[in-house]
Amino acid sequence: MVKTRIIGHRGAGVVAPENTIYALSVAHDLGLSCVEFDVRMTKDNVAVISHDNNLIRCAHKDVLISDLTYDELKNINVAVHYSLKDMDEKIPTLQEYLEEAYRLGLMCQIELKPESNDKDILVSLVTDIIDDFYKDKDNSKMPLITSFVPECLAGLKKKSKISYKTGILVKVEQSSNWREYAQKSQCDYVHLHALYLTDKIANQVKESGLRINGFHLNHLELARQAIERGCERFTCDVPDIFMKV
Repeated sequence: MVKTRIIGHRGAGVVAPENTIYALSVAHDLGLSCVEFDVRMTKDNVAVISHDNNLIRCAHKDVLISDLTYDELKNINVAVHYSLKDMDEKIPTLQEYLEEAYRLGLMCQIELKPESNDKDILVSLVTDIIDDFYKDKDNSKMPLITSFVPECLAGLKKKSKISYKTGILVKVEQSSNWREYAQKSQCDYVHLHALYLTDKIANQVKESGLRINGFHLNHLELARQAIERGCERFTCDVPDIFMKV
């Protein structure tokens, strides 16, 4: 079934302000079982949930998360862009997001979003947080860790005390070179853009012994084709529509 393979992109897709605590509650209410979200670092090395480093899009403030301390960041409203409802939502910490997702029974797909100069610090910080959080959790509750940066995944596997599954996110222009990024990252899954998950690439990935996930699968027919080619799960921006099918 398509429904069981959906991962709410940035929480609940475009149905709620992305990467907010509220987005988790919406994902839960829609009936989703898994959410994807992005982790990056503040200036004082606090792991927070945000796709963009610059807050201009979500908060209409031209500032960088990497230039702000957590105290400077924590009261900024990142739902300013969300026009469907007048809301005031803050950027959560990774710890807060994990706790709320677990309380709601949501599985997590965690994307590491480093800046060019903080890859090692971000990996170390996130690994310590998730190792502590999941140390007494059942194996079925373990998160999937993803990134576009192979070194992040390889570094996390080397440092972590728990054997997390990982997935390399492959940019569209790198789709034909997926094998290189998979080898560098030591990943378990290859995540490919919906429009670039061809029969040829899907077969190559499966023949290599790796597994397939997808992203930007926002059209039902594309999702069905991807599943036929071996895609196990995929991020979706319109889960409310998919869940009604």
